[in-house]
Amino acid sequence: MLGISVLELNKSMMMERIMILNSPELMIRRKEFERNVDFIRNIFKSAEGAIEKNFQLLDRKEIDRLDEAINCYLNGCNYSTVAMSVSAIEFRLLNLMQSVKSNPKLEKLTLGALINEYLLNKKEYKNIIPKKHEPLLNLCNTYRIFSVHPKKEKITRAIATSIINMTFAFLLDKKNEN
Repeated sequence: MLGISVLELNKSMMMERIMILNSPELMIRRKEFERNVDFIRNIFKSAEGAIEKNFQLLDRKEIDRLDEAINCYLNGCNYSTVAMSVSAIEFRLLNLMQSVKSNPKLEKLTLGALINEYLLNKKEYKNIIPKKHEPLLNLCNTYRIFSVHPKKEKITRAIATSIINMTFAFLLDKKNEN
């Protein structure tokens, strides 16, 4: 989700170690346990700088929402994953728009109305959202509606995965910094 190459490159090996750690029958020797934990710890240690750089791009409220989205995702709660992911996008969009044009009216808008306000007045908001993310805004709003309102649309694991990954892509895009 964070797009950090060292984590991506070592993902399968880390997953193998996690699976071993999850199997009590394979963890009969303490040295084996320590070796697997150390392997995972060392990978994250080598990614520490990149992780820190990414977290510096996020507001504390975005981190809280993303943390909740990840917890929902890990627990298989697809509807909640989408809702919390998109709430982080909404928070960022509102902040970016207000950084250009302070308007108390913006805080009262729904995500859909906020997106429309931005898209209809991009020049007024100094095109603060890169064009490549504009379709993402509408897509996320659509799935947010499906996730929080009693619609017949099902939020699958694939959709939840896509939305949370696109949320990270949007929030960690350095072009979106205020």
